[in-house]
Amino acid sequence: MPGAAVSLASMSQYPMSPVDHAWFRMDTPENLMMVNAIMWTNEPVDTAALRSKIEAMVEHFPKFRRHPVPAIIPFGRANWRDDEDFDLDRHLVFHHLDGALDDYVSAQIPVALDPAHPMWQIHLISGYGDGTALLFRMHHSIADGITITRVLLSLTESQETAGFTPKRDSGLVKLAEQAVNLLATPDGVATALRGAARLVHLATIPPKPHSALAGDVGHAKRVGWRDDWALADIKEISQAQGMTVNDVLLSVLADALGRYLRENDTPLDVVRVMVPVNLRPLDEPLSADLGNVFGQYVVELPTGPCEPLERLAQMHSTIEELKRSPEAVVAYLTLVALGLLPAQVEDLSTQFFSGKVAATVSNVPGPRTPITIAGTEVAGIIGWVPGAGAVALGVSMFSYNGRVLIGLIADEAVIPDLGRLQELLDDSFADLLRA
Repeated sequence: MPGAAVSLASMSQYPMSPVDHAWFRMDTPENLMMVNAIMWTNEPVDTAALRSKIEAMVEHFPKFRRHPVPAIIPFGRANWRDDEDFDLDRHLVFHHLDGALDDYVSAQIPVALDPAHPMWQIHLISGYGDGTALLFRMHHSIADGITITRVLLSLTESQETAGFTPKRDSGLVKLAEQAVNLLATPDGVATALRGAARLVHLATIPPKPHSALAGDVGHAKRVGWRDDWALADIKEISQAQGMTVNDVLLSVLADALGRYLRENDTPLDVVRVMVPVNLRPLDEPLSADLGNVFGQYVVELPTGPCEPLERLAQMHSTIEELKRSPEAVVAYLTLVALGLLPAQVEDLSTQFFSGKVAATVSNVPGPRTPITIAGTEVAGIIGWVPGAGAVALGVSMFSYNGRVLIGLIADEAVIPDLGRLQELLDDSFADLLRA
């Protein structure tokens, strides 16, 4: 805290994992690697009680008191260093809303945080109706989106979030040990060979075509979120067709993107998107060091004209095939390698792979029952995934209290009419529900 004496231990440095290092270096002026999320209530939140919870979060997860220090030697990795001038008030932003919440959030997206201090903020926003909105901004090098979501939920009071107390052993080390043990077996060798073949396949995918979803990205971004859909309706569709909720949501997204492309005279039969896949058990406590432990799939969305149930069947077939492949682990190990290589190699790789996909799409399961924060019930939660390199669109799907919210973040230079895409999502969902 301000004015407190700083011990030598508090200025210690801690190695940054290769994957965290990869995300730390992935910022570009057009696309910052920031994870952004909002949580809102219909009644004012007790600020003092909330501050106490944030202080506990900082105490439990030391990374929130550390800032990145770039490597000073060639081929070196950045370190985390304790912020000798840590001040919680530097990370809390108080704002009274005098306009639309989406306008305020959109204006924050391109704002970089000072790497001389821990790279996170919580905006406490009053004037959102009769309640409070909270905007969370954290750099991807701190943790992946699912981990950050779990940390934020640890600020709330709920039986479902009570198990998020951090553990002190490193999940990253455990995962690395499991990978080494696997590769020492015949099955591991076969997996490595399949993974190498999959990496070659990804490298040979042609660049994405120029379209209403792909172009030269700029600085300005726009965020939005759809009125929530009933999770029961989505489950009714998935159970009737013998498929998953994720299959249904991706099918709806594919239809909406296809409609948007045709309306803008750039029709495509397939749109490739990047889908993050969690590699860390959700039923285990978080590691105190947080970090990034996830892989990614490149998914081909069927965006050409077809009947809703036919599209859903195509989507299900695509996902089932990917589940049998080692692509997610290959993507994770690729990030490990990039974090160990020179920055110039990572920059070229980011440009190369981001030039193949039009969007990043995440699906995160949230609490199934209402939760409260500082004693006030949470009305809604949604976040936005960052897009690396030339990616112009991010889609986040989050379930909470029997509803599913869809968050969109778009580059204004490429997708100037985000509202229309939001309307098409509702139209596509309604059509699939009728079918």
